[in-house]
Amino acid sequence: MPHPAQIVSSLADPDRLALYARVVAAGAGGAAPEDLRAGGSGAARHLRRLADAGLVREEGGRVVCVPGVFAAALEEHAPAGRDPVDALFHRGRLTALPVRRELRRGVFARIAERLFAPGVVYTEKQVNTAIRTCFDDPSSMRRYLVEEGYLTREADGSAYRVTAV
Repeated sequence: MPHPAQIVSSLADPDRLALYARVVAAGAGGAAPEDLRAGGSGAARHLRRLADAGLVREEGGRVVCVPGVFAAALEEHAPAGRDPVDALFHRGRLTALPVRRELRRGVFARIAERLFAPGVVYTEKQVNTAIRTCFDDPSSMRRYLVEEGYLTREADGSAYRVTAV
């Protein structure tokens, strides 16, 4: 089964999309291949690309749509075991701080891993700037990261580092 991206990209060309629409509009009986290829070598090439993507096939001398191709491709290529922490981020920003401790720790680990490099010393201003890229309350998140052990802080608050694992 082709990857969903291959299926979608096969419909990205306007001429190929129009050809696919003609096959869909023909219904269960399909369309005559000679009618679809009447556009010349370009039409034949487009039809071949649609067939390679699994969207159409020749059946009984007619070109018909393949039912369920989209659902089958999504099912076959679905990510296994999606990380629940991913669901808490939208476009790279944390949408909600979870109540469950294991999810909160997952969020803190993700933020620390993505925003801060081991061995680098950060000022409070740098930490706040980095946190603002994914969360609207940098002082709270900074405090959580320190309290949960993902960042260490100098006693005077002048420097932050990623905690050695």
